[in-house]
Amino acid sequence: MSKYIIYFIISASLMTIQTNAQNGFDNYLQKDSIYRFNSSLKVLDSLLTIQTRQSFRDTAFYNSFGKSEVFTLNQLLFAAVNNNPELIAMQTKIDVSNSQAEGKTYLPDPMFEFELDDIMSDFNRVGMINFFISQMFPFPGKLALEKKSVLDSKAMMQSERLSMAVEIMNMIKMNYYDLFLLNNKIQINNDNRLLIKTFIAAAEAQYMVGKGMQQEVFKSQIEMSRLENEDFILKQQRKNVFSELTKLTKVVVDENTRINFADIDTEYLMDGSSFRVNEAQNKKLIEYAFVHRPDIKTLHNKIIMNQTDLEMAKIERLPDFNLKLGYKILPFEEKNAFAFMIGVNIPFAPWSSGKYDHAIRRNEVIIKSTTDELSAKKNDIRNEITTIVNNMTSLKETMRFYYGVQLPQTENTMKSAQYSYETDMGSFLDLLDAYRMYQESRIMYYESVTMYLKMIAELEKATGLNLKN
Repeated sequence: MSKYIIYFIISASLMTIQTNAQNGFDNYLQKDSIYRFNSSLKVLDSLLTIQTRQSFRDTAFYNSFGKSEVFTLNQLLFAAVNNNPELIAMQTKIDVSNSQAEGKTYLPDPMFEFELDDIMSDFNRVGMINFFISQMFPFPGKLALEKKSVLDSKAMMQSERLSMAVEIMNMIKMNYYDLFLLNNKIQINNDNRLLIKTFIAAAEAQYMVGKGMQQEVFKSQIEMSRLENEDFILKQQRKNVFSELTKLTKVVVDENTRINFADIDTEYLMDGSSFRVNEAQNKKLIEYAFVHRPDIKTLHNKIIMNQTDLEMAKIERLPDFNLKLGYKILPFEEKNAFAFMIGVNIPFAPWSSGKYDHAIRRNEVIIKSTTDELSAKKNDIRNEITTIVNNMTSLKETMRFYYGVQLPQTENTMKSAQYSYETDMGSFLDLLDAYRMYQESRIMYYESVTMYLKMIAELEKATGLNLKN
């Protein structure tokens, strides 16, 4: 009778754990998930739109900082890019550059001059009183180029800011997926410990009535100690991820924070059509990256900025004009007169023109160097994207193998071992090993899913494409 009770306890525990496991799977197999991959590779969105701090402040999420019970991936991303002090500082510089550009459209300040001429030594007589007003006029086109130079610098700062934001967002994604994996490992560990407790009770009961072996009790106890130590390590690793997310987002993320993983649609990931890239589509990804990657934009903007500087260096060799209008009072001759003068600088003088030649050569060298750097960067991007796509294709097969082959096989093995133990055809240790194999397969499955998700994040970063719809 006691044996049937033990069988019932073990069976009930297995069913409970299997139900929990299935529920865990169901939680991540969301039909309405927004995490979908675009096989047509149409332009969905160029990375996440980085909100201004003010617009972010107006969201409900911002108002619940420190109080929010659930964080989505997008909320973590928004928090990171809107609270990063370096990004905020760069945005301030970008805003200031607008005013600087407008300031370049104005002429230099005019100058007023007052002159007393032919003054006697005893100051009894002043021969002439002069009033002058002058205005310097840069050579046509110089002011426009100066304004363009400021705007070019602004464009480069914007692309540099976006590059920094992309790096931050990529780190957020990596930690988010690490957290996804750790949470599943901890859940699997909890399932294992629940079962081991049942195994220990069953083994002790069998041993007490002389039907079991003390070795079964000892092995179950050793397994429990191993799982408890593993649980400690996993939770410590999760704390480290929480700490990293807190550092990146500038908001508190800890054990009391719930992270929403509904965006991770494992059912869609297992679908054969979720990610298939042929040679033509791979080429489209590369071409898209050449246009939308922020570091590519930065190099393009640098070339444009130096081309503007080159034009400025060339036009600096042309003279500026200084117009002066005067009024002269001649007290002793009892008459007045007007005076008009025009002056030009001589930038092409042999002893001064060398600095302009140097500036021209310097900008020409910088343009060539940046163009070469851009060409090398494109080659790197081409290889990077191709490698990522190949890795994703391999990972996809690995992930589907665990999901479609390994998990069902180990689950069937576990059920078979359970039946054998219940019918006295198998040992308790065989049942324990079979269940451990099943749980290890679950872990390997989640590890392959996590690696695949990280590769998606790397592809998003490599292309400048947000693979969501």
